[in-house]
Amino acid sequence: MQVVLPIVLGLIAVACGAGAVFLLMQATQLKRKLQDANQHIEALRQAKGQLDQLRAQYGQLQQALDLARNDDRQKVDWLDAQQKEIDWYKSELESRPKITQKRYKILTLGIKWTGKTSLTLKWANPLVDLGTLQGTKIERYERTVSHVLTKEVLTEHVFEVGDWGGEHIVDAQQELIMEEIHGLLMVVDLAGKDGQKVEPSRIQEQLREFQPQSLQFFFSPKTLASCKAVVLFINKSDVLSGTPAEVEREARGYYKALIDSLERYKNNIDIRVLVGSASYGHSTHHLFSHFVEKILPKNAYDPQLLQRMKQDVSPSAALSRTAALPAPPVPQQVRPNVR
Repeated sequence: MQVVLPIVLGLIAVACGAGAVFLLMQATQLKRKLQDANQHIEALRQAKGQLDQLRAQYGQLQQALDLARNDDRQKVDWLDAQQKEIDWYKSELESRPKITQKRYKILTLGIKWTGKTSLTLKWANPLVDLGTLQGTKIERYERTVSHVLTKEVLTEHVFEVGDWGGEHIVDAQQELIMEEIHGLLMVVDLAGKDGQKVEPSRIQEQLREFQPQSLQFFFSPKTLASCKAVVLFINKSDVLSGTPAEVEREARGYYKALIDSLERYKNNIDIRVLVGSASYGHSTHHLFSHFVEKILPKNAYDPQLLQRMKQDVSPSAALSRTAALPAPPVPQQVRPNVR
């Protein structure tokens, strides 16, 4: 009995030790599983945070996508509206008449500083600032005169005015020979650039420039065939004193030789003489109406042009009164030397 008891106690001690070892091993495994569980929980927490971020980003992307779709729909609507507008303009253009242009050339001639450009712009481009003008070889100005609609064609009638510099009269003669000219504006003056009184030597210079031997080059058969109107404009009449009729007679007297030479061509071309001042606008308003009356065909008049012609003084009446004025003898000191 005494022997069995120690054995039993030993066995119990061994069993307890084995149980303790087993419990320790189980505790270690549980601890390890707890650590793994904690890691999984943290991973799940991080995953949830990432999921929340992805959901927020998805919401932003969805909002951006909705905006993009709305913009796309708006652009499509705009394109549709533009296409409809283009189709409308296309149909309008197809229904409108075709536009053509008919041009009438008018040439301005004269020696340097006679005021050709100022005079030309007074009637060809009245809005220009005359204070900015400079000498030039040639300038071309355009003035639309009328628009006439016939059937499906709209014809635009345009005056093209060539203003040749005074030192290029020979070049202007070349244009007269080569081109079809419908009107000719010859400008002479009574004084120089800033002259305050009549300059006989300058008048004589211009009479020599346009003496009969030179005029024949301006009135070649080609010019006679196409040109409808020639106007001699005696500029700077403001240097003369007296009544308008007296100024008219005196100015014409200075250029009587040139007027007589031009009159030789009156059976072929309409020849008119005007006395005035480009600077002050005297007689310049007659030029537009006169060139229209003599150059433009009657079927080229439109209502606006007819109204403008009514507002202007009748050029035919004014010019006929000018032509009827008697001219005094040419002053001896400026009589040209004709060889």
